[in-house]
Amino acid sequence: MSEYLLKIDRLSASYGDDDIVKDVSCGITPGEIVCIVGESGSGKSTLIKAIHGMSELRITGGSIFFGNEEISSLTVKERKKLMGSEIGLIPQDPGSSFNPIRKLSAQFREAMAGHGMAYDEDRIDGLLKKIGLQQGKAVLGNRPFELSGGMNQRIAIAAAMLFEPRLLLCDEATSALDVTTAGAVVDELLKIRESRGTAILLVTHHLGIARRMADNIGIMKDGRLIEYGNTEKIFDAPENEYTRKLIRDVPRLKK
Repeated sequence: MSEYLLKIDRLSASYGDDDIVKDVSCGITPGEIVCIVGESGSGKSTLIKAIHGMSELRITGGSIFFGNEEISSLTVKERKKLMGSEIGLIPQDPGSSFNPIRKLSAQFREAMAGHGMAYDEDRIDGLLKKIGLQQGKAVLGNRPFELSGGMNQRIAIAAAMLFEPRLLLCDEATSALDVTTAGAVVDELLKIRESRGTAILLVTHHLGIARRMADNIGIMKDGRLIEYGNTEKIFDAPENEYTRKLIRDVPRLKK
């Protein structure tokens, strides 16, 4: 049996003729946090989409394994069966997770029904309270457009954790948030790992967040993973000049 929960082996992916992700390999063990860091256009969000199985993306080479199953060979419909129950997603824009004008209670009810679960407001309320929304049941009566970006991002985390996935994919989950709210979201993700043993793959342009969260860090540039390793080793002795530049230039998130 593989030691990895998620194994990416020489993966290449494209939206058209040219590969956006190029020959990328890395792995995540159960309960591990890996951060992929890179500037806009480096291919890091495309990597998340390749794992998730977005229909507009084409895998042109390599493989993705979840446990011992090669999920890169599954159809979009087959891949969707893993999403939510085994692999959760927190998108960059929480608005893309929700219909902005429908009450959140209705959207949670629909999501749970899609996984064969009865609507359980008390459970949702408990999850929302764990991530700092104390008036969880009242929040469910709101529509996303009535709430702040930070509140919607926390609700997106609760929605992703509702099905207790073994792996959580985070696509720039803090990029649209102010520093205080971003720090709070990082705290909640770390608590999720600690309390549930959830593995997390987070892509970000912010090395400060990566240093605070990650067991291992990968640096992406032009679609390639140019450096990968233990977080402290990457910061203390980076081998690549581009990594050294990122460490010099990117501000760090205060604890």
